[in-house]
Amino acid sequence: MQQVLHNAMKIVKKDFASDKLQILWTMLFMAYMGFSASFIMNSQFEHMNEHSNPFIDFILVLYAPLLGFLFSRRSFRYLNEDSYTRMLYFYRSIPVPASAIFVSRIMNSLIAYAINSIMFFGFMYAIGGHIRATMDIPSYIAFSLTWIGIGFLITGPYIYWENMCSGKAYFRNTLVVMVLTSGSVVLFNLLGYSLFDFIANASIRWSLISPVMWGSLIIGLGAMLLMSKFTYTRQQTRDLT
Repeated sequence: MQQVLHNAMKIVKKDFASDKLQILWTMLFMAYMGFSASFIMNSQFEHMNEHSNPFIDFILVLYAPLLGFLFSRRSFRYLNEDSYTRMLYFYRSIPVPASAIFVSRIMNSLIAYAINSIMFFGFMYAIGGHIRATMDIPSYIAFSLTWIGIGFLITGPYIYWENMCSGKAYFRNTLVVMVLTSGSVVLFNLLGYSLFDFIANASIRWSLISPVMWGSLIIGLGAMLLMSKFTYTRQQTRDLT
């Protein structure tokens, strides 16, 4: 296991060294996303006990898995060039265990979630006066971590598609997820349920001991790890030619 972690760290370092600006571009993009989302989020917090905007649920569910990505040149080339498939082909040609590749992918996701969450949720909290008036910092951290847990849950399928699908199939599956997400949000709101209200109220009431937050993190991270293990097993027999 120690050797796997060592190799995984080498892969992560290589990824960052090959695209030194990816963290900068990612931070700028997430700052923009947080700035854009802050206005509608701030408005929703102002009227939280009066009405619920279903678009809030859609934005947060849509953005949650994006927090797990670093926007590198390879990710932008994926649709046209199947850059992840080429990467897997390269790693198969050198003495690096396949398990290290998947551990490095999880490491990359966790690093991305740490950086992106600070930028995205941090900008919203800094700009949103009504957010700060409604939630203290511990409650807002619980609110953010709950959405990160949802992001973990959705990241699992993306890891599978990266390793098992072509760029076009990946794009198609992403569109399917967006349609299903939109449909689920609309359905829940028609039934009178708001994911935003549920998570926000739990965070305000329980703060960092929120069972919703801990449940989201445990289920989300567990699902991501299980999907990674499943992908690892399936990927061993994938024909990369």
